[in-house]
Amino acid sequence: MAVEVPALELAWSDFDRWQAFFAEADCFPVGWEDLRGVPPPRTAEAEAYLLRKTALVTDWLDRLGQRAPTLEHYTRQGLRARIERQHAGQDCPVCDPFNGREAGPELATLPPYHPGCRCVLQAVPTVPARRPRPR
Repeated sequence: MAVEVPALELAWSDFDRWQAFFAEADCFPVGWEDLRGVPPPRTAEAEAYLLRKTALVTDWLDRLGQRAPTLEHYTRQGLRARIERQHAGQDCPVCDPFNGREAGPELATLPPYHPGCRCVLQAVPTVPARRPRPR
């Protein structure tokens, strides 16, 4: 059963700019395996592309909505936050420069999350972890 998605979604400009950026860099992040090139319209490949694109966009919008509350939560708790990229084994030209960097209280210190982005904010412990004493 085919899922009907408005044709307008296929031309969503922000997503298309990210697709062009990754294509020019010849480096696609995890989750873009079936999105390296735009297929011809009205084909089975175009339908699969649209469904995968819609899934990435939905996840992306959710992540964008969570970054400010997460950063505010850590700030209220008096914690610092660090950007950590999941799937660290695969390069990402957008995320790599931010991996391991501490995030400030401003959203501008966060990476420019992209569709399929796997960057997360992680609390930085303020007290060193206790280590067991050697015996």
